[in-house]
This record gives sequence, structure tokens and C-alpha cells, in this order.
Amino acid sequence: MKTKLLIIPFALLTLVAMPSCREKGPGAKIGDKIDDALDQRPAEGIRDAVEDVTNK
Repeated sequence: MKTKLLIIPFALLTLVAMPSCREKGPGAKIGDKIDDALDQRPAEGIRDAVEDVTNK
């Protein structure tokens, strides 16, 4: 019985916390832009454009 009472709050916490992990924060977005600016591979611009379209 106590096990069920412990599992329920953890399950609810997990369900509430999971959607908040989907979006990147402002720091992560700035970090991505810095990484993109420093990357010297020729096709990286195309890859970034595809990522931007698929992430929206």
C-alpha cells in the first residue's frame, strides 16, 4: 500500500516535468548560434536551416 502512495507523486511529477524539457532556453539558443557561427563546414548552413524548420 505504501509503495502505491509513493509511486503516484513521482509519476505526477514526471508527467508535469517532461513537457518543460522540450523547449530550449535563451542560453541554449545563444549557445547554438555561437556554435553555428564558429562551424566552418561547407554544408552546415543547409543543415542548420533544416534543423530550424524541423524544430518548429
